[in-house]
Amino acid sequence: MLPAELDRLVGELGEPAYRTRQIFDWLYAKGVRDVREMTNISKILRQKLAEQTRITCLNLVKRQESATGEAVKFLFELPSGQRIESVLIVDGTRRTACLSSQVGCPLDCKFCATGRMGMIANLEAGQIVDQLLQVNHFARERGEQVTNVVMMGMGEPLLNYSAVLRALKLMRLKEGIGLGGRKITVSTAGYIPGIRRLMAEDLNAGLAISLNATTDEMREQLMPINRKYKIADLLAVAREFFACRGYGVTFEYVLMAGLTDTNADAQRLAELTRDIPCKINLIPYNETTDLRFRRPTRQRLEQFYQVLKGCNVEFTVRHSRGRDIDAACGQLYHQQKK
Repeated sequence: MLPAELDRLVGELGEPAYRTRQIFDWLYAKGVRDVREMTNISKILRQKLAEQTRITCLNLVKRQESATGEAVKFLFELPSGQRIESVLIVDGTRRTACLSSQVGCPLDCKFCATGRMGMIANLEAGQIVDQLLQVNHFARERGEQVTNVVMMGMGEPLLNYSAVLRALKLMRLKEGIGLGGRKITVSTAGYIPGIRRLMAEDLNAGLAISLNATTDEMREQLMPINRKYKIADLLAVAREFFACRGYGVTFEYVLMAGLTDTNADAQRLAELTRDIPCKINLIPYNETTDLRFRRPTRQRLEQFYQVLKGCNVEFTVRHSRGRDIDAACGQLYHQQKK
């Protein structure tokens, strides 16, 4: 519930305006799960809130920590019985919550474990925010705090636009969770109508586009969305994004053995992005049991990197955390209960 909506409810209940700040603090700063825990408001108001509202709660089914301690995976169950996964990523002083936006995903990217699930359901805004609240609660128990959010978990965020937008607005509010806009990144497989809608919002969030190939032929094999939104379209919207925001997108590029890791791919990647203000994030493929795709050898990866360096391309390599617990990029998947 956004502050303006809570203001209206508080007014309708005949309560003073300062109650909004108190309730909001309990919900989003303290992360309470039950109105009865809101001890600085009257018992009568707590009873009214219990009757007229509900606090969205996900049931934590399981939590797994990687052997290195660099990732923690959370398995949540929705009231419907469907399940989603979220990840806390530890990187130096940064604590990043990787959140899901859907149960499954409709886009059927061939190399992604979530894509195998198909589209099952959209998450509500409260269910997206509750992932963050629970992940942050775990971090706080360890004397830490979530510093960043990436919408890179299960699902295509821009195909659940209204709920994701509402969730992001809640995350940013200084009265609650208080994440700055640039601390939030939305990742997309390249749904251009959603990108343009996001550009029009007063959010200041980062945008990551999953490119993953340098030719339309290969990208269509890997990502069916490319049949409608071609690489040239993605490059054009990346330019639009910079013109609108004043900062560039991040192109994510998954390196898959024999498919996207050749020297020719590296040269084309350099050419495609040469005149676009952007970041390039290279992701060596994270293998999953049921998919045929493989991670390139260390030698092949180094050769790819050297070609990019020779083209004066700046890039980062994502050293995926949580591979041992299937919590890394492209590995989130959960068999739904029948």
